[in-house]
Amino acid sequence: MSNEYQLADGSPRYGHRTASASAVQAAPPGSAPAEVAEGAAELSLDVMAAAIDRRLRSAWADEPDPAVEALRRENPEELAAARALVRLHLGSQRQWRIKAQAVRDKQLAAVWARRRAAGRSREVLALRLGLMAALIAPPAYIVATRPDDILKLLLAGIACFAFAVVAGHFLTCRARVPAMPNIRGPWLAELREDVVNATIVALLENKGAPPDSVTAAAARRGWESIQAASRAIGALNT
Repeated sequence: MSNEYQLADGSPRYGHRTASASAVQAAPPGSAPAEVAEGAAELSLDVMAAAIDRRLRSAWADEPDPAVEALRRENPEELAAARALVRLHLGSQRQWRIKAQAVRDKQLAAVWARRRAAGRSREVLALRLGLMAALIAPPAYIVATRPDDILKLLLAGIACFAFAVVAGHFLTCRARVPAMPNIRGPWLAELREDVVNATIVALLENKGAPPDSVTAAAARRGWESIQAASRAIGALNT
């Protein structure tokens, strides 16, 4: 990355900094290149799942756009700077997922409070403890009385596994826990690249050398799709 996109300590010029390069603070005016990554850091798991579904349903996402690929290839410094910005705000892919989980947990705090107020949490805890005892008792009894009977121990293990699946499903339904989104790594990586593409356009605009309107629209299309998914989930949750 050239010095144009780096500060003296090696951190991205367009990121938010304190004395430590890894610390993040409020965005100063005019730092548009960082806004996309900042927005991505505020997504919840539900929005990620909706954005992935929307992307998978979109014809434009079936194959890489040649115009976007050319934009990335012809602007290696901006590509490197965009990736550095995205990593600064999102961290690794695993860290991004953890951030999204924290956002989801915060959004569901009112739901958990209602469950506690209704006594549902204590009920589910008691059921879970009962389930644990029911799963431990048969193998423990076999080990204590017939430690050499491997076949019975194996059959008991299979039965306990099947019972755990069925009982776990019952407990989840009983607790009325909102369904956990299924986030697959390769598809999440595609969302991350959409964030990178939109950031490249912002960097070029900040530099005073914006790409043509068709290329800019193609590069921003993924991020706009994520925003559309976010608005849809927000409307569902209001």
